[in-house]
Amino acid sequence: MRLKKKFKALSLIELLIVVSILGVLSVLITTPISAQLQKARDAKRKLDVNIVQKGLEEYYDSTGCYPERLPECGKELTLGESKIIQKIPCDPKNKSFYPYITTGENCSPYFKLYAKLERIDDPNIFMSGCENGCGPNCAYNFGISSVNIGLDYCQPPMTPSPIETPSPIPEPPTPTLTLTPKPTSTPAPTPIQYVCAPAAGPHPEGQCEPFAIPTLSECPNIYPDDPTCQYECYLQTNRCKNAKGKFKQ
Repeated sequence: MRLKKKFKALSLIELLIVVSILGVLSVLITTPISAQLQKARDAKRKLDVNIVQKGLEEYYDSTGCYPERLPECGKELTLGESKIIQKIPCDPKNKSFYPYITTGENCSPYFKLYAKLERIDDPNIFMSGCENGCGPNCAYNFGISSVNIGLDYCQPPMTPSPIETPSPIPEPPTPTLTLTPKPTSTPAPTPIQYVCAPAAGPHPEGQCEPFAIPTLSECPNIYPDDPTCQYECYLQTNRCKNAKGKFKQ
């Protein structure tokens, strides 16, 4: 004799509760994953720019100028029989090239290289001065240039002043000549760029130090005005590749 199992069907309210719980769980899981993917892509963009910059400086050391243009994505940059860059990197998300700006001549005395980071709170955006946009059409927020020229920065939009109701014009006073000293402006101090230096000597665990040009040392993270480097120098992945950018060239 076969026994028939009886199953209790779920009511509509119970189904709605289950669907709601699954929806909340998917949001909680998807959000941190998306943020980590953005952070990983930004790290790749910064590394790509550093690789291209290093290759361009090597090209300049050999020729005294920078190339007129870069090869297409994935192709190599050569000088004679030497391979300066094995593969020209491109943006990891949309596979587009990183804008490379020169004089357009065969032998350019300078270069500018731009990228767009997804995380707008990345400190490298502020270190490069591109928090209001920079580069072609103000479409980028991170860049590197040769030491003899700066990036193309975009100014923040002007806020129009509110229209006020005009007041009655008073009688003009008797003019008097008054000499006032011209105010002098004090430039804002440049933030000190702290990085996790390569482990060496008495600091095998890595040391937080100021570097003049961190990009030349392929430093993965820059800590503006933070001599502690957020206590992250114990991680090998946070340390610079070398000490080339510690002092001004």
